[in-house]
Amino acid sequence: MIQISTLRKRQRQNLLLAFLLSLAVVLGAYALLGFLPFGDGTLLTGDLNGLYVNYITDMWRRVRQGGFGYSFSKLAGGSTLGLFAYYMNSPFNLLYLLFPVRAIPLAAQLMFALRTALTGVTACFYLGRHFESASRLLPGLSLGYSLCAFCVAYSQNIIWMDVVLLAPLLLWAVDELIRRGRHWPLTLLVLAAAVLNFYTAWEVCLFCLLYFFWQWTAGPRTGSLPRRFGLFAVSGALGAGLAAFLLVPALLEVEESKGSLFAMAFSLTPLFDLSELPYRLFFGNFFWNDVTGALPNLYCGVFCVALAVLYFAGRFPVREKIASALILAVLLLSCWVEGLNLIWHGFKEPVWFPCRFSFLISLFLLVLAGRALLAAPGTAGGKALALAAALGLVWCAGYRLVSGETFSLFKLAAALLLFAATLGAYLLLRSRRRMLALAGAVGFTLLCAADMGANTVLALRKFESYTASGFTQFYDENTAAVAAIRAQDSGLYRIEKNFRRTLNDPMLLGYWGISHYSSTKASTAKELLEALGYVNSSIYGWGSTAVADSLLGIRYLYSDGSRPVPGHYRLLQTDTALAVYENPYALPLAFVGSSAALDVALPGADEAENTFALQNQMLTALAPGSSEPLQAADIAFAESGQGIALTFTPACDGPCYLAIPDLDEALPADVRVNGTLIGEYFTMDSLGGVMPLGTFAAGEPVSLYLGFAGDAEARAAIQIYSLDGAALSAAVDMLRSGAPEDLAIEEGGRIACTATATAERDLLVLPFAWEDAGHWQLTVDGEAAPLERVFGGMMGVRLTEGSHTVRLQYRHPGLEAGLALTALCAAAGLLWYLRARRAPQRKEARP
Repeated sequence: MIQISTLRKRQRQNLLLAFLLSLAVVLGAYALLGFLPFGDGTLLTGDLNGLYVNYITDMWRRVRQGGFGYSFSKLAGGSTLGLFAYYMNSPFNLLYLLFPVRAIPLAAQLMFALRTALTGVTACFYLGRHFESASRLLPGLSLGYSLCAFCVAYSQNIIWMDVVLLAPLLLWAVDELIRRGRHWPLTLLVLAAAVLNFYTAWEVCLFCLLYFFWQWTAGPRTGSLPRRFGLFAVSGALGAGLAAFLLVPALLEVEESKGSLFAMAFSLTPLFDLSELPYRLFFGNFFWNDVTGALPNLYCGVFCVALAVLYFAGRFPVREKIASALILAVLLLSCWVEGLNLIWHGFKEPVWFPCRFSFLISLFLLVLAGRALLAAPGTAGGKALALAAALGLVWCAGYRLVSGETFSLFKLAAALLLFAATLGAYLLLRSRRRMLALAGAVGFTLLCAADMGANTVLALRKFESYTASGFTQFYDENTAAVAAIRAQDSGLYRIEKNFRRTLNDPMLLGYWGISHYSSTKASTAKELLEALGYVNSSIYGWGSTAVADSLLGIRYLYSDGSRPVPGHYRLLQTDTALAVYENPYALPLAFVGSSAALDVALPGADEAENTFALQNQMLTALAPGSSEPLQAADIAFAESGQGIALTFTPACDGPCYLAIPDLDEALPADVRVNGTLIGEYFTMDSLGGVMPLGTFAAGEPVSLYLGFAGDAEARAAIQIYSLDGAALSAAVDMLRSGAPEDLAIEEGGRIACTATATAERDLLVLPFAWEDAGHWQLTVDGEAAPLERVFGGMMGVRLTEGSHTVRLQYRHPGLEAGLALTALCAAAGLLWYLRARRAPQRKEARP
């Protein structure tokens, strides 16, 4: 008992050392890179910058406003339960509550440092318990996991990292189940992992299945295999079932957005050249292509490679080494073979960030390294060391053959030095002289820190990052513009801007816009917005016409001057760095029009696209008898040596717009109006969408140059229309006249108003993203009513003549079923627990 107590005390000390060591390495990397708090640089990059910080900011804003599961800042409105489960569900995000939004860069720095340090703690805890050791070498060894290539290169995807942190604890729980029959740790940890991130939890649970059989074969165990595996399976299933309250609705939402979540055609196609795989473990061998390509990120330290090689070269049980080799073979084949790879990714091909389970390979290699490091003297003797050294030389020599143009003499020298130094430290550790052994321990720890720290610096340098001052300036200027708008208008409306920092700026800045990107977006709204001329992933881009902006209730636009502002906006006088404009034609976010609008459909895949004609059709259907506000200009093509030159003549006074659909393969092309460059077309922000050309008088010839090849197909695709402001104003006034005056819209997905219908105007239109009718609970005058789909992507409510009270409440499909399943599993778990407690009592009561 005293020995166990002493062991546990030293193990707890090791946890503190592991925390401090990982933290010190991260802070050292920050200092070398000039990151906060040592400089202006930050970890804000990629998805962290473009997705997570925006969603988290919006989430806390909605929580304070009493609405959690639905946001009107997401696209044209949409559920955020999937966003929460897929991106935001991390206790580390509570850090963002401690700082103002403008201090997000500092919060991101602290989050990475704290999570890395705690990941080192869980790795050290697992290694200590797995090997029943309190060796002071374990904190250094744990750096191979806390700062492995996955944890560094994929750190921008912060939600994955919570389950990465938990993975060592799950392996400990499997050990406990096999060795002692304790199953509750596994149940609770599976529950925690599934709640924190179901995607990564799937990968870890798959690995736990492999690990169970490996540990049963290679390690100590009690009980029978069928009984232990039954406990393993039931415990894991119970943990997942307890998480059903979140899993079921979140998976349904992701399925609706991504489609065919579990569909897969199994293929044995190799994903990369297999000869490159061993060099994913080579020092500093990370490139940007490793984020967009197919090669896994496996790096866990050259010291880990050296010790793992020593493990296979040493005198360990043959059965154990065969089992270890089989596990590694399965994991590495899963990286290489497409069909196996997709299984680990939930049967859905990942977009960027390949092999999202590769941290598990790093963790398993660390286990093998620990086995060699902590083995009894003589297990890896002189012959094993010589064989390991020879294999290390072969590995380093092969680097030149596969590296090609990326060959680096520095990386080769570093790998050789680290490999040799590891074997040298191992020899010192085995010395009978206390001082030499101590020198080996200190040298090994410093070696681990230098290895992982240097690789971390080299990897983080590959990513584009944003400065803290740049983020603060952007946030201050943009929030000032939004505040100026709200100071003038306290109503309900949408705001947009014709520039962007990320695709999710509305969520960061706290206004209702239509720009959004995520894996759980409302697809019908995206289809409608693209049909209206808002383009590609950014959705707003250049914008669209006054008709589209007005139908969506976009009343204000602000600009940094980098692009021309569409001519239907008028400049407001605000004392802000960014210019603010108002759309005089904007409709409210609820208005009553004709149900003839229900007959207007978006063009099919094989139909010619003309967003201007579609917008005319939408407006005139809503307001019968109104004139078409968008008029086609006359176009006359001229001879041009390069590109397309033409002259267009507007049909009416007002803003003119350009769209070139169905030519998505064209390269970015200059657009010049009367000789002046106004921008490029066929970029991500204008691909097939609407671009404003300026404001011109009716009959005024305007020259236009487009810098792409001019064939018959390209010329036929060009569309130029001008806006008849009087026609649009008349239709808008008609629709405004019957708009509800008591409209209330609350975050969380609550809409209420009193709408008055007539025989001609009998459809309440709500320009928010249509989802399946079951997503909304609609009542009209207290009675349940069906929700109509307007223009393929908006919501509508049919009304009879007279005044009606309309209420809508968003409901998450699958939430009730998930709660019921969680309750059922909780009851089953409670019965299991009570029965287990009574069993010893019954046993003791027997005579």
